[in-house]
Amino acid sequence: MSASQQSLDRKRFLIYQLPYVVLYVAALGLVAMTAHNATEMSMYWQLFIPLLALVSILGGWRFAGTSGQERWAYILRQVLHWGALILVIRLLYAHAVQDFLNDEQDAFVTIYVIGLAAVLSGVYLDWKMALFGAFLLLSGVAIAWLNDNWMLLVLVIGGAGIAAIAVSLLVRAHLPGHTAGGSGAAA
Repeated sequence: MSASQQSLDRKRFLIYQLPYVVLYVAALGLVAMTAHNATEMSMYWQLFIPLLALVSILGGWRFAGTSGQERWAYILRQVLHWGALILVIRLLYAHAVQDFLNDEQDAFVTIYVIGLAAVLSGVYLDWKMALFGAFLLLSGVAIAWLNDNWMLLVLVIGGAGIAAIAVSLLVRAHLPGHTAGGSGAAA
């Protein structure tokens, strides 16, 4: 394989991974801000869901089929999946529910529900989305355990994000058709 083909494969791989890197970076920021001040975070988590949905749609596009009808059905299923999540989050922040949950509890439930939706999306479409969902779920647990020291929380969650990206790279290296020269299917 030529050097230019290897360079193109690396660039293509980085482009495929960029949306997930953006998700991890955004989630790290959101989790850190939630751990520091949970009261103001509901709007930011709600704005994060469309980004998550877009990455999920793009990540699973290769499973969408080849015909226009199959692709539209895929998009409809994704819109219903993520739309249901937005509805649940909106209901969580409804005034009637606010009487039962305080701001910290709202933040934890939000992280857990978004993490669950990402895991479920990943189970059916793209393992990287499932890994990201597990990262969110563990982030919620980390906030609960490390609530008094948010700098330690950022370090722990940042390390988990780096570990998730490393797992993604290792799995790609062991995919069928991937040779030591750097070619192979994009993960």
